[in-house]
Amino acid sequence: MRALILGRGNMGRAIRDALEARGDQVVAVLPRPGRAERPSPETLAPIDVTFEFSHAASVLENVRFALDSGCRRMVLGTTGWADDRRNVADAVEAAGATLVDAPTYSLGAVLFGELAEAAAKLFGRFETYDPYVLEWHRRAKADRPSGTANAIAKRILPYLRTKTRARLAEGEGAPEPDTLEIVSLRAGASPGMHVVGFDAPGESIELRITARDRSAYVAGALLASDWLREDRPHPVGIYPFESVVRAVLAGDGGPATANVPPAARVETQGGVVQ
Repeated sequence: MRALILGRGNMGRAIRDALEARGDQVVAVLPRPGRAERPSPETLAPIDVTFEFSHAASVLENVRFALDSGCRRMVLGTTGWADDRRNVADAVEAAGATLVDAPTYSLGAVLFGELAEAAAKLFGRFETYDPYVLEWHRRAKADRPSGTANAIAKRILPYLRTKTRARLAEGEGAPEPDTLEIVSLRAGASPGMHVVGFDAPGESIELRITARDRSAYVAGALLASDWLREDRPHPVGIYPFESVVRAVLAGDGGPATANVPPAARVETQGGVVQ
C-alpha cells in the first residue's frame, strides 16, 4: 500500500511507524497547511490511502489535497471539524471517494459504545440510577469534551428516561435534573480514559475503558485502511468507522447498516453537536 499521511503529530508519526513496520510505503508525512512548503499533490500519485490526523482547521484543505493527488480512499481521525462537514462531504462525494471518519479509531472504544448503549437501555429505565460520562486526556488535548465522550453521550441519551440533553460540566451550582453531565479532565499525559456510570443511593455501576498508548488507535486506523482497499464496492461519501467494525463483525467485510439511535442533543463549549 502507498500511503499519504497528513499531520505530523503523535498519531501521524505512530501510523507512519506502523505502516513501515508491516512493509507498506509511506509516500509522505506532511504538516498542516501553512506550517511548511508542500509538494504539488499530483507529484505524490498514486496514493492508495490517505490518513488525515491533523487539526480541525486543516481538514477541508487536507481532504482537497488528497483528492487532488488522485486518492479516493481516506481515513480521517481529526475531531472538532463539524463546521466544515458539509463542504468535506460535498468534495468527497463529487470525487466519488470514500472517507472513513471516527472520533476514535480504538476498536475497544467502538465496542465499548455498544456496551454503554446496552447499559443505558437497562439502567435508563429506572429513575434511581443517575447516569454520567467522564473522560480524561492529556493536558495538551485541544477539544473538550473528547469526540468519543460526545459520541457516547449522543448514543446513550435516547435511552435515559430522566435526561433530555447532555452538557459539559462547567460553572457553579448543580446541573438541571434533566442534564446528563459530561466531565472532562485535562491533566498529565493520559492518552485517553472514558467512564460511563449509573449511580444510585445504594450502589454504583461503572463501565470504563482506558488506553495505555496510541497503538489501539493506530490498529483501528489500519483496519479502516485495509477495509477501504478490499476489492468490493464501497459507499461514496463519509462512512463511520463503527459501521466498518459492524461489517467485520458480520463477517462479510462489506458495508453494514448502522443501527443508530435517534438524534440526541449534546451541548458543548462549541455549541450543540447534532
